[in-house]
Amino acid sequence: MTTRDRLLKTKEFLVIQAYYVGVYFIIAELTRFRTDIHHLALPFEKNIPLLPALIFAYFMNFCVLAFAYIFVEDLAFFRKMVKAFFIGTTIHFIIFLAFPVEYNLRPVVNPDQGWAYFLVYFYYWMDPPYNCFPSMHVSNCFLVAFLMHRYRSWLSWILHPIAISVAVSVVLVKQHYVVDVVAGFLVAWGVNAWVFRKETVGLAISENDSLKAERLSGLIQE
Repeated sequence: MTTRDRLLKTKEFLVIQAYYVGVYFIIAELTRFRTDIHHLALPFEKNIPLLPALIFAYFMNFCVLAFAYIFVEDLAFFRKMVKAFFIGTTIHFIIFLAFPVEYNLRPVVNPDQGWAYFLVYFYYWMDPPYNCFPSMHVSNCFLVAFLMHRYRSWLSWILHPIAISVAVSVVLVKQHYVVDVVAGFLVAWGVNAWVFRKETVGLAISENDSLKAERLSGLIQE
């Protein structure tokens, strides 16, 4: 990758991150004043304990995004990832506005109990309990894992376990409902399939053309 390509890559990465963070918090603040808020807790979720230590897994979401930036050396593929991330993020924002969900199962946390408790306390303070459905943490991690599998398949052996740990952590640090996790995974799966749909169709056509050519060659030889 040339210096120019790296500068373009960095610029696009920073722009998409600014879009993600900026619009996320704007929607969260606007949701504070809405009255049509939904709660999606399943009957058993109020009994799920808080496991503060998993806040470190929760923060892996940000590492996964950085991972994609660092390891992708193909500008064209990186731009496809940015496109996928933009589409996925926009889908989330539309749902957040159309169907606002509040997570109302957060416990009272004492930040003096240790670093993990302090980080949970800080995150609760920084991130309002809105913009829950679907989970952007889960969606982002699985989307990057799906995309990186297309770029270097061996990387998925690293990223999919991380994505699963993030999916578990968002529930056990009391940030998301179980339904949010499922919906986040489905958004990631759908965006990945949609962004690469042309390549899939093209590959099928190419394979079909190859089979026809082989059959024609066989008939000529006969």
